[in-house]
Amino acid sequence: MNFLLLLLSLTATAIVTAFQSPLSTQYHGHVGSSSSSSLKSTEAASTEMDQMNDDKDRLYVPSKRDDYYQGNVARYLLDLDEEGATFDFCGGMMFQLCLTEKLKSHLQSIASSSPNNSQQQPILHPATQSLMSRIPNYTKSSYADNISTFHGREIRRVPNANGGMGFVLQLSYSDPSTYSDTSTNDGKAVDPEGWSNQEISTYDGWRGDTFRKWRNAQLYTDEGFESFTAKFGKEAYGLNHRFYLHLDNANRMWLSAEDGCEGTPKMSGNLFGKIGQMLFGK
Repeated sequence: MNFLLLLLSLTATAIVTAFQSPLSTQYHGHVGSSSSSSLKSTEAASTEMDQMNDDKDRLYVPSKRDDYYQGNVARYLLDLDEEGATFDFCGGMMFQLCLTEKLKSHLQSIASSSPNNSQQQPILHPATQSLMSRIPNYTKSSYADNISTFHGREIRRVPNANGGMGFVLQLSYSDPSTYSDTSTNDGKAVDPEGWSNQEISTYDGWRGDTFRKWRNAQLYTDEGFESFTAKFGKEAYGLNHRFYLHLDNANRMWLSAEDGCEGTPKMSGNLFGKIGQMLFGK
């Protein structure tokens, strides 16, 4: 009897050991593999996040901007547009940059061309030229060459514009060859999303906004911008300006209108966007 009990006990121990050992080994091996896989996934996600932050930083941090773009301002503007980057105008008014398709096509050809074509690159004017009236060869006219000056618009009440305030800053293409002189308003409309012939011929952007003609969606459509409502909404309205780019003493880039209002690239935060939505209804 004792021998039988001993035999049964040894058999039971062997069975338990046989089942426990492989299971224990498999279990611990699984945990080790899962931990390693999880760690690798976390590291990969962290690396990807760091890369995304670096990509964004070069749009907003002057030193990283210069290191990455190496004077290719055309590429910089294209990347700002692709990111839907916002510009901080007048100390808190967040405008999303939006380039027209024709201007993007022009800038893409400049951005991808050889360094020998650098004369076609948009100019970052020095900090000493903090007003458009201080840039070389300035004249009061609608003339723009997509190098020193640009055609553009401030557009308001745009649903879902980045920045949370319903503001868009649009830059469009101008054909300087259609002007008889840099001091005239006789250029021709060449960009389907850009300035109309009426905007070109009556431009007076050196005056204050309250003295100038604002346009609503219907008027933009009537003057030839047929996709305005589809792009910006039926409640949107705007005002055309000439713009130029300049640096400040901190090496920040500013996009400045002829009347002196200007903005610099700045990442808009969620809280700021919510406040903007409450204040501006967007």
